[in-house]
Amino acid sequence: MTVRFTFQPARETDSKATVVVQETLLAVEIWPDVPMTRKIEESLTALDRLIIEAAIALDPAYPIDIEEITGIPQSAIVAIFGRLVRLGLLEAREAEAIATESAQVAVKQTAVARLRPTQVTLLYLADTDELIALPQNSGRRAPRLDRAEPAGYVDVDRGAGLTPRHEIIADRIRRQTILGLPKDIVAAVPTDDLVPDYSPQYRSSGRVETGGDGSHRARFKVEVGATKTVNLLVPHADNLARRWTELAEQAAHAADGWGPVAAEYTGRAWRYELGHEAAVAAATDGVRLGHPGGLLIQGDRDVVYVGVEFTPADSSAARTFALQHAMAEAAMKPAAEATFQRLASIVEVSATRYGLAPGELTPAHVRSALWTARHYQHVYALRREEDFPLE
Repeated sequence: MTVRFTFQPARETDSKATVVVQETLLAVEIWPDVPMTRKIEESLTALDRLIIEAAIALDPAYPIDIEEITGIPQSAIVAIFGRLVRLGLLEAREAEAIATESAQVAVKQTAVARLRPTQVTLLYLADTDELIALPQNSGRRAPRLDRAEPAGYVDVDRGAGLTPRHEIIADRIRRQTILGLPKDIVAAVPTDDLVPDYSPQYRSSGRVETGGDGSHRARFKVEVGATKTVNLLVPHADNLARRWTELAEQAAHAADGWGPVAAEYTGRAWRYELGHEAAVAAATDGVRLGHPGGLLIQGDRDVVYVGVEFTPADSSAARTFALQHAMAEAAMKPAAEATFQRLASIVEVSATRYGLAPGELTPAHVRSALWTARHYQHVYALRREEDFPLE
């Protein structure tokens, strides 16, 4: 994998994000409201089993007969008849009921399985071969991507030409590889929906969120039009999150070209400890050593952003850090506000921050650095009192 690093000023990011994805080329499909079958365990009470036994013994059973035997009111028996008919344990015939084959087994059990139709929205990530069941959003329509313009297409190994969608889903249900699918969903309902052997790619942005249990969630958005986006929160997308996280971890090598550097991730940002050689090289590259920064990491398909911090490894590096900090602070205000007194105050703060001895950093050092960095207007303003003492 080819990786390119670009250091830049820090930016605001969401506190929940462990990795910020500035841009990604993502192969994604959304299959909304896929019909499936749910297997629900319905509890059987002692009264339910008593009525089933009566239906088996009487064959057929009438509510009035059961009332005479058990003393249970007919109204209650009729209500239980209806429930057992819905469970497939009794078959209703006018005023009577007969036991089904399932009743012979159920009478010895405390619960019976009931199949019910349901709908699930699935999301398929072709790059990582993840099929994920999205959480149900009560009262909201399933997200759609059909109006978004794909940036390209990728081949998907699921048969030549068009493949029945329910066959793909059924196979994954058998192998238990649909992430986040409720365990009580046992089958895919056959439909006429077909899927091709390719998947559309979309230019997106997003982030990785990590839960307290260590699970990953990918959050990304796809632009549908000039003013509309589709926002998706995808739990269980561990492979996609890992792809983005592994790219972010390349930050460990971002400063290798500067010289001796120790890099570590603090849980909030990447921290680089620079020796003198590395500090000088970083400053030459225009990196603001004395302030928090950011790093763009560009891979083959993704661009991620991570926060970075810099610390000096020795006293020589500390002088470079102090100079860079003072220069950045001086250049932060408009040139019209630059005065020698303000610069002297900045120099004192920067020298103290990095533990410099008196005289190691002076306003003259900072002014020279500002000139080298082409902050000419600031330098002219700082020299005003010297060049025009009578004003």
